[in-house]
Amino acid sequence: MIQPPPGAPSVRYHSIQGINHTATPSPLFSLLSERYETPYAPNSLPQSRLRPRKPSIAADLHRIPSSIAAAMLSLPSHIVGHIRFRLQELTDSNAEDISRELCEFVEDYSEGGLLALKCCFEQMNIDVGDVQSLQLKCHILAAVLRYLMSRPNFSTVFCESTPNYCDERRCHYHLLGQNFCIAQLEILCADSDSTLSNERIQEIFMFLYRTKGLSELVDSFTKILSLLHLKESSLSVLFPMFTDEYKANNSIRSLNLLDEYLESDFDAILEEIEKEMSMADTVRDLGYGCTVNTKHCTEILSQFLPLNEITISKLLGTISRTHTGLEDAQNNHLTFCSALDSISAGDSSWANSWNADVLVESIKYLAPKTNWIRVMENLDHEGFFLPDESAFSFLISIYNIACQDPFPLHAICGSVWENVEGQLSFIRYAVTARPDVFTFEHSPRKMAYFDSVHRLNEYGNQAWFCIDLLEILCQLAERGHATTVRVILEYPLDHCPEVLLVGTSQISTAYNLLQYEVSSMVFPIILKDSAKNNTIYHLWRVNPNLVLRGFMDECTADLNSLLRVVDICQELKMLSSVLEAAPFLFSIKMAAVASQKDYLNLEKWLDDNMSMHKDGFFEACLGFLKAVICDAANDGPDSSFHSSAATVVNNFRETCSIFLKVLQVHCGQITSSELTEEVKKLQDAFNPRTQSSVSTDSAKPEGSSDDIEAVANSYLHQMFFGELSIDAMIQMLARFKESPEKREQSIFECIVANLFEEYLFFPKYPDKQLKLAAVLFGSLIKHQLVTHLALGIALRGVLDALRKSVDSKMFIFGTKALEQFMDRLVEWPQYCNHILQISHLRGTHADLVAVIERALARISSSQSESTGSNTPPPDQQQVSLASSGENMEVSESSWQLIGSGSAQPGQQFPSFPIPAEES
Repeated sequence: MIQPPPGAPSVRYHSIQGINHTATPSPLFSLLSERYETPYAPNSLPQSRLRPRKPSIAADLHRIPSSIAAAMLSLPSHIVGHIRFRLQELTDSNAEDISRELCEFVEDYSEGGLLALKCCFEQMNIDVGDVQSLQLKCHILAAVLRYLMSRPNFSTVFCESTPNYCDERRCHYHLLGQNFCIAQLEILCADSDSTLSNERIQEIFMFLYRTKGLSELVDSFTKILSLLHLKESSLSVLFPMFTDEYKANNSIRSLNLLDEYLESDFDAILEEIEKEMSMADTVRDLGYGCTVNTKHCTEILSQFLPLNEITISKLLGTISRTHTGLEDAQNNHLTFCSALDSISAGDSSWANSWNADVLVESIKYLAPKTNWIRVMENLDHEGFFLPDESAFSFLISIYNIACQDPFPLHAICGSVWENVEGQLSFIRYAVTARPDVFTFEHSPRKMAYFDSVHRLNEYGNQAWFCIDLLEILCQLAERGHATTVRVILEYPLDHCPEVLLVGTSQISTAYNLLQYEVSSMVFPIILKDSAKNNTIYHLWRVNPNLVLRGFMDECTADLNSLLRVVDICQELKMLSSVLEAAPFLFSIKMAAVASQKDYLNLEKWLDDNMSMHKDGFFEACLGFLKAVICDAANDGPDSSFHSSAATVVNNFRETCSIFLKVLQVHCGQITSSELTEEVKKLQDAFNPRTQSSVSTDSAKPEGSSDDIEAVANSYLHQMFFGELSIDAMIQMLARFKESPEKREQSIFECIVANLFEEYLFFPKYPDKQLKLAAVLFGSLIKHQLVTHLALGIALRGVLDALRKSVDSKMFIFGTKALEQFMDRLVEWPQYCNHILQISHLRGTHADLVAVIERALARISSSQSESTGSNTPPPDQQQVSLASSGENMEVSESSWQLIGSGSAQPGQQFPSFPIPAEES
């Protein structure tokens, strides 16, 4: 336990947060302990008395008992000595510790800030030449100052700590400065060959004159100058700085030199004033009378020779801005002419505007080598601004008079001007000017492609085909001038929006603000116009990101637009590119709709992307599936999708089974177990009927007719909804047919029977499910899963379907089913003859007819070479029996011959649910 001084109450010390209590105490703390004969023994402190607090260099000085208050009188000098000692031993390794100790001391002792600052300032005077030590001390001083700045008494502490230091430093440097200056003057006296520039002489003189203690050296300095080999005017540059007393005491020779200097300097000042006079402002002040005739205009402009491109450009800018409406300047003009003794002015009272021809002729006379393109390039100057269209036309007319070359567009559209307002004023009137006044036709950067390129003459001066113009407008919009730029773009947005969109799509700036703003207004218009599809294709080639953003924004606003987007992409053969470039969620939605239009194989597309993008794509698919399934479950006002987009939402829902199937296959390839659990939950939510059927089946005796019927319908349901592929279905049926288990054989027979029963309802099937049924129907024949009477019924069903009209669904069913077992037709020549007798089949499916004819030819060839019996095989006999009578139709009773135990007489609806017919 820490023992306080005799007779004093115990002092409560606190541990420093984050510091090991067994560590050595801070030197200042140890010093305090020794001062009060209080040993430092933190290990002996009870744990309950230790509490975290802010680090303290002199813990709880303000809580020292009154019994030792008298000892506080000697505390500051004792502590100051230790602080000095710590600062003197300052190194890189202990700098942070010393800085922290000083801040602790400042925190815990009311006078700590003043003492710490005084010690730091004092140490700054020691070893000034030691750069490393000085840097470390500056670091400590800065840390203490930063710590004190947050305290309310900072200003008082700072002021009290600096006076002596500042006075000492001031005296020290003052003495150093005096010694340095005297030494330098001695060097000048010793070296009579020294040369000084006028600027350096002035600097030395002003320093000596204004510095306390050095002003008496001014006379010595001037004497030194008189001994040096300087120009006569060198001393005279100091004359304005001398006092009257000094001037009076100078020699006559010096005064004569100064007088000569003043006279020559006055001429130089006048020359500078003349240079600063603006020719443009002078002409403006004199008024329209300056251009009353060529002789008078030349006389006035000759006062400002030589004329260069910059001064001419400023002149043109001024007279264009004031081409009309200038105040009467007749008096100024007359006064100026009198000063010039000019008699060429004549009567100019009638002049109410500048005469462009006179002005250009006068400039050409005075400056015949003027480069007028450079004149236009220098329009970016202060004060240039075109207030109206007539001012713009006047400026262009001057250029056309002066130069036959096309206007240099790069002067306006090459870069952003310093005078942005002037540049915008020029562009504003240039884009709306008539082609005979101003044109962008000669622009070196014009659109290379556009749908209406053959109608360029309909777009005025072709401003909006100039890429440089659009680029400079985009840059100006991003530099705070978007409002003015929007006003300029009002015309093209109303009259040629697609031109503006195609042009801005070829420009890339820091933020692309104007590009996307134009796209948000124009792209929806183009998207709804099928005649603009080629424009979308061109945009995709130039700026795919802009097209993607347009697609996504439009589909966000109206989900039905997704149908149009998918059709456009398919028509332009860029569907795969868009799917690859789009964000995962948007590409998934597009793929779902595209699969319903038979534009792509959704299962393969999902599988490829799962393998490539892993967890990221898996999670996006899961999010899409969750939104669709939850939306289907809610189906209310809180639905995730727009109720007006029923077609798109139905497309989404019809693909859910495919998404679930692919997600389940790839569950083992993802790293997140949470995603796997989400898939299981979605599977349960998507197919609750399967769960209920499983629970119901557990209560039924296995092998009952109800059980077999439910399982058979479940397999057909999975096939029609994409959860079970045709190949997997055929493999399963082949296995069940040869299975030793009676239940699986019964399931096989029930599936075949139910499929035959559904034949009556095939005309009501949607196209997708009808094709699935046809493939399964034909595959049963191909893989010999039906024989004898069942085979004959199946073949007769296909034949009857082929005899239906070409535009019927049953004809589609028949051709699709026939394609599956073409390789078996050689077994049934009579059946082939029946097919060949269907006249409309030859016109729609000539390839099928050709295959059948080749099959019959092979049969005929083999029969002519064969010597065996002509008795047909049993299957063929059965077919003959089942298909006798060319016009015989398959009756309902014929379909019920197979699996009559599972068929329900008089059934007039499908035995398992099929998606409703699409409108």
